[in-house]
Amino acid sequence: MELNYNKDLLKSLLSMLIAHDKECSMLEVSNIVVFNSKYHIDKKSKPTQTDPKYSELSDASFTIETDDEDIRAKFEDIKSIIIRNRGYHQ
Repeated sequence: MELNYNKDLLKSLLSMLIAHDKECSMLEVSNIVVFNSKYHIDKKSKPTQTDPKYSELSDASFTIETDDEDIRAKFEDIKSIIIRNRGYHQ
């Protein structure tokens, strides 16, 4: 049942593609063939982590190499925040 629904959905999407892309105007789908096999291999994919987690903390030992005083002040603020937060994690 689900397989037939997916076949119909694919056929419908391909038909809609003709209306949206002029390069596909010669595309005509009349039949979709699906091979259902008992030989299925599960691909074990690793979950993608978009928010990296780091185990080590910064020690605010970076140098600020800029002549722009606004940028220098912001990085100095960042350094002081890092130093203040390290007191909580030690």
